[in-house]
Amino acid sequence: MFSWMDALRSQFDIFGPIRKKKGQVVFEWIHKAEELALDYSSTMSSPRSLIYPPRQNLFMINRKTGHYETLVPKQDKKTIIFGIHPCDMHAITVLDRTFLGEFKDCYYQRLREGTITVVLNCNQACDKGFCASMGTGPFLQIEHGFDLVLTAKNQNYLIEFGSKRGGKLAEEARGLQKANRNDFKEKKRIEKRAKTTFIKSLNTNGLPEFLMQNLDHPVYKRTAEARCLGCTNCTMVCPTCYCYNTEDYTSFDLKATTRSRYWDSCQELNFAKVHEGNFRFSRQARLRQFVTHKLATWVEQYGCFGCVGCGRCMTWCPTGIDLTEIAKEIQRDERIEKSI
Repeated sequence: MFSWMDALRSQFDIFGPIRKKKGQVVFEWIHKAEELALDYSSTMSSPRSLIYPPRQNLFMINRKTGHYETLVPKQDKKTIIFGIHPCDMHAITVLDRTFLGEFKDCYYQRLREGTITVVLNCNQACDKGFCASMGTGPFLQIEHGFDLVLTAKNQNYLIEFGSKRGGKLAEEARGLQKANRNDFKEKKRIEKRAKTTFIKSLNTNGLPEFLMQNLDHPVYKRTAEARCLGCTNCTMVCPTCYCYNTEDYTSFDLKATTRSRYWDSCQELNFAKVHEGNFRFSRQARLRQFVTHKLATWVEQYGCFGCVGCGRCMTWCPTGIDLTEIAKEIQRDERIEKSI
């Protein structure tokens, strides 16, 4: 595996999970394949940042002539993101629905098309993960949108192709053997065992309807007033959040202006501020927006949940607000009310 990755470094910029000094794992450019921490559980920032950067220049305007230049991302080499967990790969395909739908975002499109995605199935659930409930893990559940998927089995890996370029990439690996029926049976056994390691779960049957019928449920007010800090951590680490704001920077000599965009958050106080008011002034309203968008209204917009069950929002929430517990409380109270 490592020799294959090192051979590819001459052709591609390779990013993958690297364990830092304090034990935190981050997706970074790798100098050598031995740096890869393929046994990682989760990362604070998902691989979305490599395709949809936190800050990105959009275009530049010459203030004297009025001429503008679109600053489409340039890649000297194609990029490989190696070791993406299934939930994060699913999240990227969810972002595709936003940025590559009816109106295509050329900035996202350039980086997405220039990036090869290599997925690594999870043999163990994350502590806060509930991807099995969302249909996004622990093994990859989608058939399109990725290039390769790997399953670790003892000292070997089962490699499956999701695209033609993924197949060409795998051809460069030495010592490959054709998989047989027993290999796929073993994969099923590993997946079944991985599903037994989950601590968290969420029943998604009828969940969008439950949430939208209970927009005034007291759990939002109670949680927001007692625990929500409005820090935006949940949206900054969420792999499917796509909101952004724009800023203009003018050079000191006043000759050029550059417009850039940066990740924005529905949890920020002024996010919903419009002329003559703010329609989500309270933390209660902003918390409800996050929960209902991920678990309800996204389904109407894009035909899928906006939550992939990675558990990052609750992992990095300073007060430990749990998305699944909010949803479960609403489900429980709704069922009790109907049974009376």
